[in-house]
Amino acid sequence: MPATKPGPSSSAPRRPLPSGSPGKLMSELGRRGPYRVLRGDLGIVGMRGQVFSPDSGRRLPAIAVGHTWMADSQRYRDLLYHFASWGFVTVAPDANSGFFASDIGLAADLRAALDIVSHVPLGHGAVTVDPDRLGLVGHGFGASAAVLAASDQALRGHRAPELGGVVAAFPAPTTSALLPAAALVRAPGLIIAGAGELDTMDANALPLAQAYGADVVLRTVPRGAPRDLLERRTIKSFVGMNGSDRALHAMIRAAGTGFLLHSVAGEKGFGGFADADGAVGKLSAVDLTDPPVQAVDAVSHLLGAKPRKRRLKKR
Repeated sequence: MPATKPGPSSSAPRRPLPSGSPGKLMSELGRRGPYRVLRGDLGIVGMRGQVFSPDSGRRLPAIAVGHTWMADSQRYRDLLYHFASWGFVTVAPDANSGFFASDIGLAADLRAALDIVSHVPLGHGAVTVDPDRLGLVGHGFGASAAVLAASDQALRGHRAPELGGVVAAFPAPTTSALLPAAALVRAPGLIIAGAGELDTMDANALPLAQAYGADVVLRTVPRGAPRDLLERRTIKSFVGMNGSDRALHAMIRAAGTGFLLHSVAGEKGFGGFADADGAVGKLSAVDLTDPPVQAVDAVSHLLGAKPRKRRLKKR
């Protein structure tokens, strides 16, 4: 593993983890966490990608993050940094980022990435990972790959890992292997989608949640599209503007961090993020036994149609 470099906020003071209701914690979890962050490259171990980690710590929790279609880890740098600042060794493989990307291939890469950081010391030996505290995160195409990676089946020679939790943001349909694999997942899951995009031609959050084999929470954001989560490296990046939708980015990283702190890291006080009965900030929970009816059918939604506004009758 290569030597890692301090991130831009490596001088941030450490502070205790917060506690309280999920609604109150969303604002805190949307900001940088208490840990200093190091960044490294996976190329030295034969895998393209990045790894972010706290600057020191033994037996830390770790997560692997899957990118969406036609993207790579560079489009998630701030998100990866954010998870590391909350105590997670965060690894993101860059393979399967082209036009003919394979969901099973990316799922196998996610497993391989977790295996690498679980057995190789990081940060000049100052950081090690607890192999019993592992999780997966994915966005879009990578969200579905994360679910495949979490399934209890072998993938291209990689055995199923023991996981604490899975976060799937704006999952997208991939291949016919996805839903049967979802039924074989044994780790609790958090699925996040747009309020009007639960089951469309390019979004499958609802069927994925209904097929999921373990406890799962499906939450919706009030506004925002999957591509709004992607970051862009521009001159504005130096002043904290990464090109993604700032409100959406904050909601996803806060809800995801809270869920991972509970399910993967085992931190007390974050159990509400895995509770399917209530809202978390502006994210609403969906009742999987009685989901909302989409106002626009799947084909019309793909063509850009909007729900018709109801006109109030004059009396």
